[in-house]
Amino acid sequence: MPFHVRSLVSLAAVTALAACAADRTTGVAGPSASLDADALAGRAHRFVHTRVCPVASPGEARCHSYIRMDGKGQPLATSAPSGYGPSDIRAAYGLTSVSASGGGGQTIAIVDAYDDPNAESDLAVYRSHFGLPACTTANGCFRKVNQSGGTRYPSANAGWAEEISLDLDMASAVCPNCKILLVE
Repeated sequence: MPFHVRSLVSLAAVTALAACAADRTTGVAGPSASLDADALAGRAHRFVHTRVCPVASPGEARCHSYIRMDGKGQPLATSAPSGYGPSDIRAAYGLTSVSASGGGGQTIAIVDAYDDPNAESDLAVYRSHFGLPACTTANGCFRKVNQSGGTRYPSANAGWAEEISLDLDMASAVCPNCKILLVE
């Protein structure tokens, strides 16, 4: 397995582990959990998170997305994206060989549950913000199919849409010139 593929697999594994770790450390039951100032006392140096998606029924796919919360139990919002940018992600995983070529000629396939009807437009916002080249259906960079390779997608799900957007954004970050195949 080429180094850059192993690194992408490692990135996915780290993301999954972080989501699982958040589940054990926050003590927050879910989006409907009540978070008042007293409940958050003593957590000044810890991030408080809550699930994006409801708990899955037995036999259903589980969403691992979480939202960082403020002291009043509201999603923590900023006026602009913050955190690590694409070059930070590539540097953290030692993806210098990928970043030199940008992954031209490579395709990353992302498989997620449900449908994100705004996947392509959300990806355009991320890529534009970070100065990455456009990745659209029109230019042949982005392709979205269902599990059979067709265009009859599963039902939309807002929680999974956030997960899909995150997956697409991180694929773009580590491989800005790769083509992206989204399988829903």
